[in-house]
Parts: sequence; C-alpha cells; structure tokens
Amino acid sequence: MGRSGIATRLFLTAWLVYGAHLTSNVARETYLAMALGESLTFRVDPYLGLHDDLFEIPGRGSYINSNPGASMLGALPYALARPAIAALFRLKPALARPKPPAAYDDPRPNRAKFMNDMRARGLDVKLALAAFAIQLGLMATLGAIAAVVLFRFLTHRLGDEQKALWLALLYTFATPLFFRSAFLNQNAIVAHAVLFAWAGLGWPGADQDPARVRRWLGTGAFLGIGLLCDYSTVPLSIVFGSWAIWEGWAAGGFRTAARRSLAYVTGAAGPVVLLLVYQWSAFGSPWFPAQRYMPATDYSVLGWNGFTLPSFDLLWRNLFDPRFGLFVFCPMLVLALAAPLLRRTRESLTGREVTIALVGVGALWLFSSSNQFANLQWNTGVRYMVPATPLLFFLLVPVLGALPRWTSAIVIGATLLVSWATAMTREDPAVAIQMVFTEGPTLPMLIVLRKTAAAYAPFLETAAQPAGIIVVLVLALTVWAVWRVGRGSSSPA
Repeated sequence: MGRSGIATRLFLTAWLVYGAHLTSNVARETYLAMALGESLTFRVDPYLGLHDDLFEIPGRGSYINSNPGASMLGALPYALARPAIAALFRLKPALARPKPPAAYDDPRPNRAKFMNDMRARGLDVKLALAAFAIQLGLMATLGAIAAVVLFRFLTHRLGDEQKALWLALLYTFATPLFFRSAFLNQNAIVAHAVLFAWAGLGWPGADQDPARVRRWLGTGAFLGIGLLCDYSTVPLSIVFGSWAIWEGWAAGGFRTAARRSLAYVTGAAGPVVLLLVYQWSAFGSPWFPAQRYMPATDYSVLGWNGFTLPSFDLLWRNLFDPRFGLFVFCPMLVLALAAPLLRRTRESLTGREVTIALVGVGALWLFSSSNQFANLQWNTGVRYMVPATPLLFFLLVPVLGALPRWTSAIVIGATLLVSWATAMTREDPAVAIQMVFTEGPTLPMLIVLRKTAAAYAPFLETAAQPAGIIVVLVLALTVWAVWRVGRGSSSPA
C-alpha cells in the first residue's frame, strides 16, 4: 500500500468514525450558519429565544454572541444540503409543523425546555438536519483532513511511515478533537488551523527566504481564519508572530525578520478584515466583539465584558477540573510537558519549536483563565484549551518515544478509553466511562433518541442499548474493511 493509499484510508477512517459520532446538538454558531446558508444574512431573528447566546439589538436585529468564522464555514455544507432538506419537508410537511410538548428523559431541565421550544416552532427536525449536514460536511471532513496532514508531516519528519500513521490515529481518536467534532465548534476549528500552520512551517523544502516568506503567508492565513472563528486565537497569533520575527532575525537580521513578519500579517489580513466587516455590519462598529453588546450576565459584568486577570481557580480548572479539564479529557497530554527535559533524538523538536509550543500553550492557558465565561464549560465539556492540543501533541511525540513501551501503552490505553467514552456519551469522563461499562458501547444520537423516545420513537426506549452495540460493531467492521479491501500482500502498514 503506497503512501497515497494509506492517506486515503486514514481520511475515510477519520471521516466515518467522526461522522458516526455526530449529534443533534445545536450550537449558537449553527443559527448563523443557517441564516447565511438560507438568506446570506447575519441576523438570526427566527431563532431568538432558542439559545442564551442569541440576543437582540433594538433597531438592528438579533445576532450570536460569537465570532462568525465557524458559522461562515458551516454555511457551505448547509447550503448544499438545503435542497434535500426542503425535499424532505415537501414529502413530509408534518415534520415542519409545530408540535405539542413532550418529555425529555434528562435531569437537566434546560434540555427539555430547548426541545419543546423547538417543537413549538416546528424547528426540531430542521435544526437536527442542519446539525448533521454541518457536522458531516465540515467538522468530520476537517478532522479527516487534519489526520492526513499530520500523517504526511510526521512521515517527513520522522522518516517512518508506520509510526506516523499510528501517531496520526492517536491524535485523531485520543485527543479532545474527537469529542469536540460531534457538532459545529469553533474551538476545534481553531485547533485545526494551528495544526495546519505548524505543519506548513515545519514541512521540508523551504529553507530559502522566498519559500519561508510564502510559508509565513500561509501561516498568517490559517491563524487569521482562527481569529475569525474565535478571539482565543489572539494569544496564539501573537506567539506565532513572535516566531516569525525570531526566525527571521536569526536567519538574516532585520530585513529577513521584516519580510517574514510582514508576510504573516498579510496572510492574516483577509480574515481579520472580514471579521471587522462583520462586526460593523452587525453591531455598528468594527472594533468591538459581540460580548460588548449582549445583555448583562453573571460573568459579563466582571472585568471588561467578562475578561479579568487570570483566576487561580480557572488556571487549575482549565487543566484538571473533572468536568472540563484538558488533562482530564486527555491524560496523555500532560506528558508533553516533559519534552524540554529529553535528550535530543530524531523525533525531538528543535529548541525553538519547543519554546514556541510551550509559550503558545501557556499564552492560551492564561487567556482562557482570564475569560470568566470559561466557568460555563461544565455544561459542554473541554472547550477553551482545545486549540492547545496540536502544540502539546507535537511535544508529546518524542516523550512517547522515550518512555518504555509498557508505560506508553498504559497511558495511551487510558486516554483512548476516556476519549472514546466521552465521544460516545457526551458526558464527563467519569460518568462516560461508567456508562460504557454498565450500558455498553453506543453512539451519541442513539442516546438522544432514547431520551426523546416518548416524542419521536417509543420503541427506542428499550431498543437503543442493544442497537448501540450492533451499530458500533458495524462501524468497526466498516473501518476494518477500509483497511483490508484492495490491500496488497506487501503492505507496510
């Protein structure tokens, strides 16, 4: 099996598994994606009241409390899916009609309220289909592309195709990218942008200044897209910009540093201008984020629209809170912090790369611990620190290589269990693992259908659990077939 064959199979594996773990969760960004996909408007008036992060500005309309980048990307697959969705509603008009209240089997009352608000407006099926289209067309696809990019990058970097494949699979299924890719999520998109930027800079064949300038232009574009999606990209953008200056100065002094940093800024300019245009159109000023205009909440009144000095409480909780801590959702990443202590090997990053990765993680950590809205992550699981995942993973690679195999196996096995359990159940790691061992493997949508069985499919109340085991087995067999069908006898992987 050649490298392109492995890459194709890796892409299909990631897309199939990510797609199978989709859910009907509707993020605030979904509403704007639908508005753009249907009417090319930034206003989300038809959905006001369905989400706490949708708010109205008198005389201007309703908007989302978030940057628009994820919605802009999500609007593309939704627009492509609209004809099929419209055809379904023509065939089954009752699906789009208001429906009476129904029970939702969950102890969290807000979830039942949301379901019944959607039913009362006849939007329940439409929103679910929109979530599916966006997840399959954007989130699963981006996750699969990221897996292939990492595989090819590590193959060049390590000179070992098989090791690169296993590491790419580990990144894809044992990090929070798996959990966060079940529906439209800007934090996962920012993480993909960071991965693409890092891989572009480290890809071989760009030692001369003109080639490095082009690489920095691309890096700026990726980080600019990240900023268009979420302001948490700001600290990462500053760190990468400092890298451009540092590298350029070391390579040729002031002029080289100026060329590379200017290329970086130029690459970011397009997405940044688009963000300013959006803010101007939505809020009447290009200079302030949506948080400035939303109604006051318990956290928005703290500091500057919820942004304060780093909180010691959040510094700890962003890493170790059992409900959303990065190292709780991905235990193996804590080992990445040992990278500076290792003896230099082929797998190791350069001293500059180690510094940039650690400073980037630290800058995001401080930023996320200054944002008091991070306290709300208990409701959705790890989010704010997800963009640090690729940086920590690159640091982790040489650490895993230096550890005894049995130690690496234990750490990786524990992390895979946490990652898969949380992706399947959408619960905190401890609850997720307990559910898997007591109820068996399942998929997120089967859990949703079981909880809504009284309203949509009563037979699933008892059939969801055995159906989960069957569906997971079918998924496993499909992935096995992806790697076996057409595989030559001399395959290296």
